[in-house]
Amino acid sequence: MEAREQRPARWAPWWVYVIALVVTNQLRIQWLQPEDLATWLEVALGVTAMALVAAAVTAIWRAARR
Repeated sequence: MEAREQRPARWAPWWVYVIALVVTNQLRIQWLQPEDLATWLEVALGVTAMALVAAAVTAIWRAARR
């Protein structure tokens, strides 16, 4: 039986993403006051922020695991 080489995980654990997204969402809501924004702009900012946070968490995770 061959021993497999273990590679570092490409993705952070799910809970790291959840914590980062919840914290950044709360900060975004406090700073931008969503009631002053159009709904479409609020949604666009939220989706963009989530994508950027997920990309940052993944990049940091991969850099830390090298």
